[in-house]
Amino acid sequence: MTTHFQTVYTTYYSYLKSVAYHMLGSVSDAEDVVQELFLDVHDKLDRIEHVKTYLTRATTNRCLNILQSARKKREVYPGTWLPEPSSEVWQQPNQLVEQRESLSYAFMIVLEQLEPLERAIIVMREAYDYPYAEIAQLLDKSEANCRKIYSRAKKKLDPELLKTPVSQGQHASLVEQFVTAFQRGDSRTLVRLLTDTSILVSDGGGKVSTAINPIYGRERVVSFLVGVSAKRYTHLTYKMTILNGQPAVVFYEKEKPVSLLMLQMESQGSYFQHVYFIINPDKIRSGHY
Repeated sequence: MTTHFQTVYTTYYSYLKSVAYHMLGSVSDAEDVVQELFLDVHDKLDRIEHVKTYLTRATTNRCLNILQSARKKREVYPGTWLPEPSSEVWQQPNQLVEQRESLSYAFMIVLEQLEPLERAIIVMREAYDYPYAEIAQLLDKSEANCRKIYSRAKKKLDPELLKTPVSQGQHASLVEQFVTAFQRGDSRTLVRLLTDTSILVSDGGGKVSTAINPIYGRERVVSFLVGVSAKRYTHLTYKMTILNGQPAVVFYEKEKPVSLLMLQMESQGSYFQHVYFIINPDKIRSGHY
């Protein structure tokens, strides 16, 4: 491994993995994309003039190819496919002051509504502040076309889902109240913490038994929570953590992580609108919790 290659790898690996993760919604797939890219460019890196642009373009194109095939796989996925939460804090090269932390889990959810090219442009604009001229170069599109696609994609995204209505400390306090009530089967507290229109989505990937379809409405969500807690969660330990830059819960069985809980607040910051359980073991084993 040459010194130049090592320098480029160290400088850009985290950034490229961040791009791939926000494109794919999978930490393990993002790692594979970036590792394979560096293997492919190892012998020709010295001949690449604009390294960051080249690597970003190659990463984005590889992700677009994966997304095209992934759409067909997710159509037959058992239940709802949820993005894999990430414990990493994504950083751009050179650790600039203005760099952003990982996009919220709510944003990862809404990205699933987009076509692959729409997703690429939204990610480049929203996560990395790329100007349209550079996005056009990365995707081999005209600047006008990129603007049009961005505008169309933004109309698909609910701005209410992307707001952060309370501080992280307040959010964490409410999450802890929720998980305590959940493990105790305290339906009264769960009712107080949810909205009339709350939605629960659980992703077991066909490998762990869970609700296949989303559950709508406070009463039905609470009923499900109380039932599943008694069957599966009362004996588990849990730890509060930060995933995708927001408070989250990891449940453990004999020190092994077996379930992730993500809670999204409604716009006023008083109640939880969305409850996400990720229990597909493939989406838990690659995390560091």
